[in-house]
Amino acid sequence: MKYASINGTIIEHDKASLHISDLGLRRGYAVFEFFRVLRGVPVFLEDHLERFERSARLLELTPPFGREKLEALIRELIELNDLREAGLQMLLTGGYSPDAFTPGPPNLIIAPIAVTPPPAHLYQQGGKVILHKNLRELPEAKTTDYLIAVKLAKRMRAEGATEVIYHDGETVYEGGRSSLLIVQQGTLVTAQAGVLPGITRKHLLEVARSILPIQERPITLSELYSADEVLLTGATRQVMPITQIEDKMVADGKVGPYSQQLMKAFQEHLEAYLNRRAVLR
Repeated sequence: MKYASINGTIIEHDKASLHISDLGLRRGYAVFEFFRVLRGVPVFLEDHLERFERSARLLELTPPFGREKLEALIRELIELNDLREAGLQMLLTGGYSPDAFTPGPPNLIIAPIAVTPPPAHLYQQGGKVILHKNLRELPEAKTTDYLIAVKLAKRMRAEGATEVIYHDGETVYEGGRSSLLIVQQGTLVTAQAGVLPGITRKHLLEVARSILPIQERPITLSELYSADEVLLTGATRQVMPITQIEDKMVADGKVGPYSQQLMKAFQEHLEAYLNRRAVLR
């Protein structure tokens, strides 16, 4: 990765930095977006920019540039770094603060990140998740508060899990870095409130409507355990089947028929998106 952008200025990646007084460092006061670049195309960029603006509003932060300028900076970085397959992160911080508490003019970082997709066997055999009691603050905003997810990463690796699912003892919400969906008696169910509005989930729901009925409502812990099929969605994992929750198998422990249909439908949807955007470039 050769170049990044700080407040609209292109700079060598290894020399990019912010002052230590920034509230993103001092208080974790920041929002971000992460999206994939595939074949040089920023995937679902319009949705990510919209969510980025919404997250910023929820923290009362104003990006230094409008959407048109942000998109231009993103495309410039893709070209300068010759990105074909990678990730890009946009980070908007609380800015430099003289008292380490009061926000200042926000700082905007846009930087490429190397991405390693999950191994193929997780899509063929399904993955495992663990559970953790946790409620995120401002769940509708994509903030940099990933304290619990980072802390639990060691446990996930030790137990061979791909994700942690948050719950409050009765209701399950989302993964540490993903959206959660279940299939129950032929219906696709996903939470509507108290979760981050996932971009990959949004596009999966679009293609799922022709496959099975959809309900957007709370999911109970008991429903998760008794689900016929479980899916996670996210920018890096895309659509991933889950066949084990803690030590309990989901149904018969195999990737279910709806999961297979949904993964195929999403890949076709993504392929069509990439082809359209490649023509427009």
